[in-house]
Amino acid sequence: MKKMVFLTLLFLFGFILVSLPTYVESAVYKPNCDTNKTTVCTIELWLAHKHKKNNREIRKFLKSKQLKVLRHTIQYWKPKGGHPPTNIAIGSMVSAKDARLMIEIALKYNDKIDGLILRPLNPPNYVAIATSAWDEQSEILISLENLEKLRDPKLNTQQFQALYAELTNEVENSKKRDPFY
Repeated sequence: MKKMVFLTLLFLFGFILVSLPTYVESAVYKPNCDTNKTTVCTIELWLAHKHKKNNREIRKFLKSKQLKVLRHTIQYWKPKGGHPPTNIAIGSMVSAKDARLMIEIALKYNDKIDGLILRPLNPPNYVAIATSAWDEQSEILISLENLEKLRDPKLNTQQFQALYAELTNEVENSKKRDPFY
């Protein structure tokens, strides 16, 4: 019996040692896409039902911009479900050029943007248009003037990301949140 317990423990210990590197987070973030083509590795869009007829055109456009388009990349609101949220989430490693493109897509297919989602809640190379995945505390209202500042083509990536963080009061909001976030 002791031998059986010992062998079981030895097996479990060996299994844990072998699988440990899989579960240990890397200190260096590695994007899951070729960032030479685009800094947006994942994009999710929730669009109004009226755009469903343009599904092929939208997918073709996204693919032409080197964006990975999966079956669930674009989802549509139900016909009588009202309008999807008018927000956008832009990850902290999305370039200014790609972020401006995402803003243009949101304005074209979701009519407007009046909210920004806090960056720490999303992966670095991620964009979501019209997301309802987060609560109201995670979304900061944005004025048209501030949205125009984000759309400024003169901003480089560092300036864009700093402005996004400033507009969402990122430092202040991260202090208010639970440690989980």
